[in-house]
Amino acid sequence: MNKTAFLLFFSMMLLSCEKDYLIPSGEVPNWLKSKISQDEKYMKDNPSSCLYYGGWLRYSRQDQYYFEYHCSCSSSSPLPISKNGDTLHIVANDVTTDYYKEKCCRQLVWSAPNYDDSPW
Repeated sequence: MNKTAFLLFFSMMLLSCEKDYLIPSGEVPNWLKSKISQDEKYMKDNPSSCLYYGGWLRYSRQDQYYFEYHCSCSSSSPLPISKNGDTLHIVANDVTTDYYKEKCCRQLVWSAPNYDDSPW
């Protein structure tokens, strides 16, 4: 019984050591992992930061992934960033832009403690 409990505990520890991403860690680009780590450190040092209300989302468009940072306390529109870290320069909030028409499959990648995941 003790051996089974130990193996269960050890397995859970290994799984919990992985970052709290909401998609598989291997699908999160290194530039985003670095950015999230920086933001988490900043939040720890600054408990009243607006970063507590942010989250990273992933969208699919033309067989490519794009990542957007959404924050409820920011009035700026999120800029899509490719998996390679390149910013897709588009006119913000222009729903006629191909990107906004074609993006789909919204997935939450990471969220801060106070992030509101509602789509509106």
